[in-house]
Amino acid sequence: GHIPPRVDRQLFNGLGYPLFTFTYQMPFIIGEPFRLMSFSTQDTVKLVFILTYIASGLTMYLFIQDLWGKKAGLLAGFLYLWAPYRFSVIFVRASLGEHVALVFVPLLLWSLNYKRLGRKRLVVGALSLAGLILSHVMATQIFLPLIGLFGLGMFFKAKNKLLLAGRYVLMAILGLGLTSYYLLPALTHRSDIQGLNRHFYADHFVTLKQLVYSPWGYTFSQVGTANDGMSFQVGLAQWLVIGLALIALAVNFEFISAPLLLSFVVAIMMMLDSSSWLWNSLVKRYFVVDIPWRFLAVAVVAPAALAGWVASRIKSVFRITIVVGLVILALYNNRNYLRVNKYIDYPDSQLAAYRGTSNSYDEYQSVFTSQTLLKRQNLPQAEVISGSADITVNRSAPDQLLLTVQSQTAAVVQLNTIYFPGWTLAVDNQTRDIKSSLSEGVPRVKLEPGSHLVTLVYRQTPMMRLGNIISLISVAAVAALVLI
Repeated sequence: GHIPPRVDRQLFNGLGYPLFTFTYQMPFIIGEPFRLMSFSTQDTVKLVFILTYIASGLTMYLFIQDLWGKKAGLLAGFLYLWAPYRFSVIFVRASLGEHVALVFVPLLLWSLNYKRLGRKRLVVGALSLAGLILSHVMATQIFLPLIGLFGLGMFFKAKNKLLLAGRYVLMAILGLGLTSYYLLPALTHRSDIQGLNRHFYADHFVTLKQLVYSPWGYTFSQVGTANDGMSFQVGLAQWLVIGLALIALAVNFEFISAPLLLSFVVAIMMMLDSSSWLWNSLVKRYFVVDIPWRFLAVAVVAPAALAGWVASRIKSVFRITIVVGLVILALYNNRNYLRVNKYIDYPDSQLAAYRGTSNSYDEYQSVFTSQTLLKRQNLPQAEVISGSADITVNRSAPDQLLLTVQSQTAAVVQLNTIYFPGWTLAVDNQTRDIKSSLSEGVPRVKLEPGSHLVTLVYRQTPMMRLGNIISLISVAAVAALVLI
């Protein structure tokens, strides 16, 4: 009943964690119907991976066939699905949000077509932008150069530039509006969490050699390049496409394909140590991107799209040879990447009992977090710090804790939930200032002898409520565009 969800008291050793204020949303939205149909969490996650993998190939096909025909779309869709980084995301990193985001990038690019930007594409574009943001905000930032450059290419091709610009702006407003319930709180409350290590990127640049070839592995990127446990290959077929695209552009410059190639170059540059000055002066300050090699996602989209363009430009006598050659090369290059190194079963009972977080570095933890409390095992939801009292838990939910405290003497009761904006405290239905009651980041309540009702309830902050309202208005606006 906590809609939309923001925090969960059971996570982070039972101290509470504002996971859903900051984490991606779309994979859960897609997967929830399967959970309601009694699929296990493990099977639901697999279904989301499988269905969105297929969907991403279809959206890439839709995008490219719209520009250069069905055969070009088929080749692009295949190379989009059959890139090394796609298998790394699925089988090595299991990055569900980043994986789902790849469905919406081609669909958003399809929506930017200057020749066909009517009401239908305006709506699809807004929904695609919203889908991309809700799938993975970090991936959204990484794809901004690609989306911006492609939109600029379309803008130069259009005759009525003012009308196209207006529709692009409206698309962006609607897309951002649909996600305001998530974006506004996430941006507003970033200062209330620990956040990412802003210098983390410096240890994870890759080399050009690694982008051409690096051994397949099932562990993480290490500091430096000598002992990396995962592959950063762009793909031999993808590199061949880039070479062919360079030749084709040199012969016949094209405003639509040039931005795709330029975005690929930018992505490669952003992964190399030579771009550290740009990370230090721009990315670290104004964006939330932690690892340079995340730009491999752009190096998946751009070559797949360019493959369709190259295929459409080659004379028919050579086209079959080039297309078949690219398909065979991609299949051969990725022949071993469908393997997994180990199977681990996660039954729902184990997941239900989990008290950690979903983050590698617990970066969403409140700035008020007490490391002392975090280290304690079997931490009670509430405890008596001084005096004599009996505590009865009346209700324990992700967004609330209701207690009856029978105090034999004057007592101090500690509620072991770390403070994050939105938590409210009341004793006997009288609101208390929760921030002034904090000790080690959790509220302490002074009680006189007698029976008391102590409630800790999470209420959405003003910015959360504003975001909800904007999103509802945007949903109504999109519905009006569809129905009217």
